[in-house]
Amino acid sequence: MEKLQIQRLIKRYGFEFTETHISWVLLGKNVVYKIKKPVDFGFLDYTTLEKRRFYCEKEIELNRRLAEEIYLGVSEITENNGDIKIDGDNKVIDYAVKMKRMPQNRMMDALIEKNEIEDSYIVALSKRIAEFHLNAETNDYINQFGSIETNKFNTDENFEQTKGGVGEFITQFQYDAIKDYTNRFYVENKELFEKRIKEQKIRDCHGDLYSRNICIVDEERIYVYDCIEFNERFRYSDVANDVAFLLMDLENYSRYDLSDLFFEKYVEFSKDLDLKKIIGFYKVYRAYVRGKIAFFQNNKEEADRYFDLAFGYLPSEYKPKVVVLSGLTGSGKTTVAKELQRKADFVVISSDKVRKQLVGMDVYEKDLSDYKKGIYSEEMTQRVYDEIINRAYGFVREGENVVLDATFIKKWQMDKVFERFKKLGIKPLVVFLKLDEQTALEHFKKRGKEKSISDGRYEIFVKQKNDFEMPEDALVIDAKRPIVKIVEKILNRVGV
Repeated sequence: MEKLQIQRLIKRYGFEFTETHISWVLLGKNVVYKIKKPVDFGFLDYTTLEKRRFYCEKEIELNRRLAEEIYLGVSEITENNGDIKIDGDNKVIDYAVKMKRMPQNRMMDALIEKNEIEDSYIVALSKRIAEFHLNAETNDYINQFGSIETNKFNTDENFEQTKGGVGEFITQFQYDAIKDYTNRFYVENKELFEKRIKEQKIRDCHGDLYSRNICIVDEERIYVYDCIEFNERFRYSDVANDVAFLLMDLENYSRYDLSDLFFEKYVEFSKDLDLKKIIGFYKVYRAYVRGKIAFFQNNKEEADRYFDLAFGYLPSEYKPKVVVLSGLTGSGKTTVAKELQRKADFVVISSDKVRKQLVGMDVYEKDLSDYKKGIYSEEMTQRVYDEIINRAYGFVREGENVVLDATFIKKWQMDKVFERFKKLGIKPLVVFLKLDEQTALEHFKKRGKEKSISDGRYEIFVKQKNDFEMPEDALVIDAKRPIVKIVEKILNRVGV
């Protein structure tokens, strides 16, 4: 069919309309008609009428496994002298998958975004998917798709197809790290892949198991729809590959609580105790595929998010180190940061320097406003912390070790750091430099005779002390210790 013919159908029946890169979707009050576009993307070929009919029938057959009530059958699109009807008596010009229209407010992604998802839904969904996988077809032919050779074909294809995005959509460091991890995993886990095949974990799966393809009416009515019908290579897989897609999707929404619950219950229902050994590998794969799709669509923001997520699933040895130096003004954070830079090539990001850069001041120019006034207002401080965290994140994506040099007086400031770096799978080391008042007083007397970026002084130290919220799990170090010992302790802790 052509777009003009689709428009005639919309006008005739009063449909709402949406489309994807492979389908036109006509939405009626109670039913939906999905018409396949006559496209060929290599991995998918809908270019002939016969192929579209075949894949409509295949879509019905496969999706009835998890959404029988929803998939009603295949409808004929007919035409006579420009008069186009659905299930008419004239010449068939195309086919459509006919479905019941599901309530949009009960789609899993909508429930997550509205924070209306219940733990009971996740438990019920995990049981449904576990039972589906246990009963899904498997045979010698399907088993081939669980081999290292087939998996490597898929991952090599991903890396080849995203080469053009390196530098803009994914950093060279991330690309190389994910590729190296993937290929090493094959070498180091040959027996695991063979065991998964032997234990019949390679099944005719869903292939596109994520929240946008799940409708949760209640615990008893959960519909998982829109599986991959057009390419068996994307559907025949280790059940772990299916599970990983949903886990990754939940974590993309930062719902690690839901992801952990689904995984725990799926393992309980499926008895698949080896799942934890391979799930990380497939989460990397799934996140990378979503990043690749975003790259194809020229969606940089989405590509960044998914490629960062894929990188975040890598083991810690692939990750740069992030150190957060906290402490009251005058505690020697900047001196420690400079020594970390000298000893281990850490990139130093200083709140003092960034604050003045943001307002166009020379870094050595002084602002001696009262506490929380001038460029030290709470509004300005929030801008500063957003900026230093963004800069640190950017350097880490490029493979650089980073040290953040700021007071981090308030818990929200530290929380922002942890929240941001969680996507990269990095837990920063927080170091609190503890300073007593007498040493602080001596320090500020000395600082007054030297050139310094900091505007800190003793009266500010005292007010900060009253406001300070001690960071959790911090490595507490007495600021009076020799700088060499302080840096040595930090480097030992982060493993540099």
